[in-house]
Amino acid sequence: MHFSVRKYVIGLTTLLLFMLTTVPVQVVTASTAIRASIPKFPLTLNGTSLDQSYSHYPFLFYNDITYMPMTWNNLQVLNIEYEWSDETGLTIWQNRNYPPPIQASPVEQDLSKERNSSSHTAHLADFPIQISGTQIDNSEEPFPFLTFRDITYVPLTWRFAHEMLHLDLAWNEQDGLGVIGGQNVMQEIIGDDDQALYFYSLLGADPAKAMVKIDKSTHQAEWQNRKALDAFTSSLTASVHTMGGKPVQLTRKDRDLYYGDLKVYTLTDSDVWESAAWGAPVHTYTQFEAANHAVVLSINLTLPIAAIGPNYGTTYTFLIRDGKVTQLKDFNQKLDRVIPNPNGTTWIASAMLPSRKGMMAGSARLALLDRDGAVHYVNKRLGELDVQALGLTNPSLANPSAEDGSLYVVLNGRNLDDYAPNEQSGFYVINTKLETIRVSGLAEGTYYMDNARKVFIQRANNTIIDQTTDEVWHWYDADLARMKGANEE
Repeated sequence: MHFSVRKYVIGLTTLLLFMLTTVPVQVVTASTAIRASIPKFPLTLNGTSLDQSYSHYPFLFYNDITYMPMTWNNLQVLNIEYEWSDETGLTIWQNRNYPPPIQASPVEQDLSKERNSSSHTAHLADFPIQISGTQIDNSEEPFPFLTFRDITYVPLTWRFAHEMLHLDLAWNEQDGLGVIGGQNVMQEIIGDDDQALYFYSLLGADPAKAMVKIDKSTHQAEWQNRKALDAFTSSLTASVHTMGGKPVQLTRKDRDLYYGDLKVYTLTDSDVWESAAWGAPVHTYTQFEAANHAVVLSINLTLPIAAIGPNYGTTYTFLIRDGKVTQLKDFNQKLDRVIPNPNGTTWIASAMLPSRKGMMAGSARLALLDRDGAVHYVNKRLGELDVQALGLTNPSLANPSAEDGSLYVVLNGRNLDDYAPNEQSGFYVINTKLETIRVSGLAEGTYYMDNARKVFIQRANNTIIDQTTDEVWHWYDADLARMKGANEE
């Protein structure tokens, strides 16, 4: 049903980078014939063992790199699309359909009765090639595209396979090379409990396969029905913890908003503008308890208009401490948690907001309110566009911080001032002295902190990484589709 590929991806990256810097480049010209061998190690494609001895289009091994035949069967099972014309040559891209296709069947192999010899003559591809919008100059490639038996072969380098075609490559001495792609049944993490992680399912149209349950210890997959999905999602409410804030009433006098006897904010013309079709803005006020009897207040004004994508409205954030009101201008989006710490400091945090296309850059914010009432903005201190404190989006996690008040954070490695990449990307611990300790480099995927503060990384292709152990677990669409659904009771 699944297999562990512990440290496969990391190891393969290192191997490929090593080869790119140490293997002499063989200069080839158009129509150059080369000798390529049949790989001597096992090969799997989405878990299906490939018969290299009798395959009409076997994988090839040339210049210490494995080459994959771009047959119709292979591209279909990996969710890769292509076009061919004499004028533009070969164009390849990842399937852009939504929802993406489900690969419910294993790859079909093109087998022949004649056994392959150990080596074959292939040729350098001498036609235009474009992958995901990038034109490939095959004559300049250290690992060029090849043709064999009238089929184009792609070199499975990290650049072509993983970065451009979003394939995962798994390697160890015993199992050989695994190529994984186009796996989509497991969607985003819904939440977790003591035993398992829970995922939305792309097979959710089947009421017996609405949610995937993955055991944290055994890594076994189990289907949950729609009734179980509804019950689980209903249990995940922000009311289970106090650090997510609670509604509060403000008093409005003309355009002034008051928290008790304190004037907090004066509404501007744009704040009170009314839509002829939709009416006045909807006001939402949320109060968060901070250390030392301080309060963080969030004011949100949202016009109830039809919008393409999320409609977050306008948010203003204020610190109320010792009878004084201070606007926190760096928090102009909703707050997720205000976390009082045992030493009298307080974390103020906003998770990254979803946008119409992906996530909204610059929306993941973190600040520390010290014991003297000063606010230290972590994004400014580190010069980072986004500082993602983990655990904020897990509503059943009472406190994302450790006993000493430290947080796990992810830095995406983009400068706050100019959005340019920097060298800081990674997974960190930050303490209440605002000291950062880098735990690891930034792994590809979405980080999730469970109820025990254990961190998992969800990646494409039904893949989960246990950040602590560095284990990588994967489940195939075909196995999940064949697995019996949950009973309705």
